[in-house]
Amino acid sequence: MRERIESKHVTKEIKSQMPVIPVEIVKERGCTFCPYYLGNYEKQPRCMMKICAWDDENERFHPVLRELIPFYKEKMEKAEEKFLAMKKIYTTLLGMFADEMRQEELEKDECYGCAYGKCG
Repeated sequence: MRERIESKHVTKEIKSQMPVIPVEIVKERGCTFCPYYLGNYEKQPRCMMKICAWDDENERFHPVLRELIPFYKEKMEKAEEKFLAMKKIYTTLLGMFADEMRQEELEKDECYGCAYGKCG
């Protein structure tokens, strides 16, 4: 089985378009343990697969899941922008206080009683 997204990451609009699994099949195959099971939506069990492929090498996901790609691409780009902005602030702060932090590290070092350690 290849990687998959979790049910909680699939939007309600997409879940409503996913294939409904008949209750008999859910009970027979144990779909609730399948990694492609989306849970119940509108009181009907849903699946991410186009055709059920429990432990099958020919997994075919339902085409409507492709609609999530631009949604998560946009979210990823926004998160990346925010990450880069925070990283810039962090590195700037480190640069501003680099000398002080270096001095604090030196002060934390244990003095071994040498001629230089007593003055500083």
